[in-house]
Amino acid sequence: MPKNTLNEAFNIKSITHVVALCMLSFGLYVIFRLYQLSKRANDKVNVPISNGFMGTAIVIHLLSFASLITFFIIDTSPLLLLSLKALHVISSFYHFIWILKVKNRMNEISGAKKNDNLWIKTFLSTFFHMIYMQYKINKYDDKTLELPQDSDAMGARI
Repeated sequence: MPKNTLNEAFNIKSITHVVALCMLSFGLYVIFRLYQLSKRANDKVNVPISNGFMGTAIVIHLLSFASLITFFIIDTSPLLLLSLKALHVISSFYHFIWILKVKNRMNEISGAKKNDNLWIKTFLSTFFHMIYMQYKINKYDDKTLELPQDSDAMGARI
């Protein structure tokens, strides 16, 4: 049976470091880390997260981020604020879907089943993003996981 660990696939990082980078970068590190995790997961799963999806999510997030900064620097109309809110909703939707995709691939790589200790929970990964995912990666530092050769640990994919 093939063996793999989450930390081999995704690298151990200090939780304090992750939190600091998320805060100091105003959330840009989250997008960078999602991209990094996606690329690493894509090498280990049968159904990768498409580059088109990742690229679209990144562009929308950066547009939303840049627009928000522009709004605070330049005194503009309330109509622009409404547009920014709409762009932020779209960005958040892509962000949420991307987090779910990465979470599902990480569960597949770890061989986790629902209610296992290894299972990355949707609620926690949605609200604590990289912090929770990094915690799970770090938690299984020394544990080698057995992956069944013909099982689909994912079930339905997003």
